Amino acid sequence: MEIRRFFVSPSDIQGNTVTVRGDEFAHMTRVLRYKVGYSAIVCANDGIEHSCTVKSISKDFAELSIDSSHIADVKGVNLTLYAGLLKNNKLDFAIQKAVELGVDRIVPFTSANCAENKFSQDRAQKIALEAAKQCGSAYLSEVGKLVTIEDVIGELQSYDDVLFAYECEKEHRIADCKPKGKRIALIIGPEGGFTADEASRIAKAGASTVTLGRRILRAETASIVACAILLDTLGELDCK
Repeated sequence: MEIRRFFVSPSDIQGNTVTVRGDEFAHMTRVLRYKVGYSAIVCANDGIEHSCTVKSISKDFAELSIDSSHIADVKGVNLTLYAGLLKNNKLDFAIQKAVELGVDRIVPFTSANCAENKFSQDRAQKIALEAAKQCGSAYLSEVGKLVTIEDVIGELQSYDDVLFAYECEKEHRIADCKPKGKRIALIIGPEGGFTADEASRIAKAGASTVTLGRRILRAETASIVACAILLDTLGELDCK
């Protein structure tokens, strides 16, 4: 049987015992039909993989014993992607790929040119969970609640560096900016882009404006391309 990956909270690991609860417990027992003696990989969003064996299954939780642990990934930066809300669930694809690339937090937002206003945080978080499992990540990316562009601008001061992909920028690339610090934010707009006023306010809040090249990218493509370039620039896509 394929050894599956499960995510738990740090508090669910006590000594040599891991407790799997909630949706992950339901997935383990009702979907995958795990039984006592089965093997699993458990992660608590700290870069460590625990190889475990199921030792008991009760009505609401399962207890696993840790057989071995190792550091699977060490992150040098924490990246938040602010992504404009997209039509027809296109943001789902961007979230999935951002998780695969190693983005730590994805926050959807609405702005003047957004053509959509509905968003399910719970559904998006499930997409992020499945993406983390599929790509073998030791981290579980967080999907935030839907916010406004005003909320985004208000949060920018909490980051060490902020990059803002703007269609009117023609010179400065992500690699040229050489972002510094541990907490980095990246802002990608919706299908209609940003208004001049929004762009001005984002720049005044301290964001560095960057271009993604001479071709016009779809919004979901822009999120993926920008995240990949930025993470590579930061040295987060190497094999170390």
